[in-house]
Amino acid sequence: MDQKIKHYQQSLIDMTSRISTENGMSETNVPGVKTIRSTSKTCNSPTIYEPMVCLLLQGTKNLYVGEQKIHYHELSYLIIPIMMPVAGEIVQACETEPYIGISVSLDLRELSELLIDMAANKAEPCNKSCIKMVNADVESMSTFERILALHETPQDIPIMLPMLKRELMYRILKGPAGNQLRQFLLYDSNANRISKVIEIIRKNFQRPLKVKELAETVHMSESALYSGFKTITAMSPLQYQKHIRLNEARRIMLYEGIEASSAGYQVGYESPSQFSREYSRLFGAPPMTDINRVKQNQTLAAEPNEVLSS
Repeated sequence: MDQKIKHYQQSLIDMTSRISTENGMSETNVPGVKTIRSTSKTCNSPTIYEPMVCLLLQGTKNLYVGEQKIHYHELSYLIIPIMMPVAGEIVQACETEPYIGISVSLDLRELSELLIDMAANKAEPCNKSCIKMVNADVESMSTFERILALHETPQDIPIMLPMLKRELMYRILKGPAGNQLRQFLLYDSNANRISKVIEIIRKNFQRPLKVKELAETVHMSESALYSGFKTITAMSPLQYQKHIRLNEARRIMLYEGIEASSAGYQVGYESPSQFSREYSRLFGAPPMTDINRVKQNQTLAAEPNEVLSS
């Protein structure tokens, strides 16, 4: 291993360990930056990732996007440009060497502005899932370290954070994931249209889904929308909406104490039995059974903090 990378890895682990003293997600003083820690393995559990870049410092996790399996290992980072339903399980973690990672939120508008400044207005066609894993290099590790170090000097955040996030985004766009990410940023690309559809679904997930109207809004045929949507998310628009609804229901039951019947209604279900049936299919147990199980697992209980909260 490159000694500089090893130095940054240890520095980031030390900083993260001072922030995350218990299992689960932890907020930092830096807006949009979180840490995660687990001293044990976890079971495979569905969740939703917000747009972000996640650096894994120690441990191993398997992520499942449709039929795709991503073996997420230490000193690699994930680029997730859109809100994305996934399933994941920590497969390597223990008391002496816990699973440790950090996440930095991504803003597609900021990325688009940077792309204009870079004059990078082209991208090769890419028919792959939107999640990309990249091995960390010295430059990206240095940027992650300086971003997390702002936690200990909060007075520097207003000036330094915008510059450092811009640097991180620049390195991502220049790196192996750049072409795939540019697909979502270039106006009039299919990936950009799909990202707009995803944003519409996210903002209106409680309402009935009308694919024809969505297709007309982004100037696509229904068949092209279905095909492009499934390529990027590994599911149909209706399945995507279902994942958004059920994960939000899980969040409000877990953190707001909402009863199952009310939670189902709040996220758009008119039939309690349909809500319970689809919830059980996704999470492996009826709503309240699942919530009680989640509360007993501190690391898993923390996972919804990284997902839908608006």
